Amino acid sequence: MMRALLLASLTALGGCITLLPEPPPPPRTFILEAQNVTASQGAPIDAVIGVATPNGERAILGGDLIWRTGDSIAYVDQTQWSSRASDALQQMLVETMVRQGRFRAATRAGEASADFEVRWEVLDFEVQEETMTARFVAEVRLVRRGRQIVASRIISTEAPVSARSSQIAADALARAAREGSARIGEFAADAAAEALASAAAED
Repeated sequence: MMRALLLASLTALGGCITLLPEPPPPPRTFILEAQNVTASQGAPIDAVIGVATPNGERAILGGDLIWRTGDSIAYVDQTQWSSRASDALQQMLVETMVRQGRFRAATRAGEASADFEVRWEVLDFEVQEETMTARFVAEVRLVRRGRQIVASRIISTEAPVSARSSQIAADALARAAREGSARIGEFAADAAAEALASAAAED
């Protein structure tokens, strides 16, 4: 009798009791890509350039957006890039250099034979709490075939973050990365042109 009453009670309550918690909402996904790139005014370079996958800390080159406060970092909750930042930044730089139009061609490293290669390490790609800015910093080296380093430079860009919003943070990070890609493209083209001119003069 007691068992029957218990089963009846559970059956009556079955429609209003949830044993499992509600699943969290899916993360918002943002895209890192080159957009409006201005064609470079410099002279064209008859050379192919390859872009290596950037090196750097796994935290800043993964799929999460990073918010830094002092010496600590945190992931922006329920927010992610549509792909790993390392892959997206590499593709962004390739597309930027193609649209700038200085080189005969630009490609991912390893996809085709290249006369020059961009090798880079991303040092910062995060929102900084103290200044409320999205910061992109990369140490860039232009390498000629044969592993000869032609030139190196640290490229640094920032974009303001006006509010604590995942949308605003993602937009600011993307803007900083696009400006950084444009500057890397200009640096690589100028350095390659100078190296080719110097080699021609020596010949």
